[in-house]
Amino acid sequence: MAQLSIPIPDEQISSAVREVIKEMNLVPADDLKGITWDIDEFRKKCCGRKSANWVRTFIFDEFPETDYANGGWCIAPHKQLGQRSTTIFAYEAKRWMEAHKYDIDWNARLVS
Repeated sequence: MAQLSIPIPDEQISSAVREVIKEMNLVPADDLKGITWDIDEFRKKCCGRKSANWVRTFIFDEFPETDYANGGWCIAPHKQLGQRSTTIFAYEAKRWMEAHKYDIDWNARLVS
């Protein structure tokens, strides 16, 4: 018995695959490459809304590799001289946070 073959246009296949990938959330909704955050955006998106001082103390100070001067993703973690604010490269920061989420002491408290 001969098999019946129905040609499907490549664009129709590609469109269906893109739709399924999107529905299954296999691709990030937004691409963070080239995006920068200030400290407030970073702490809200990646740090459970911990205070800026908490983030500076328990992430930037505890993990100096996050500092851009050390090859990291955070420019001026403490608003150094000549810098108006802290700048964080979102894509690299999210990847680093995911890789180090168990290394951070999320229960640490700032001393008054």
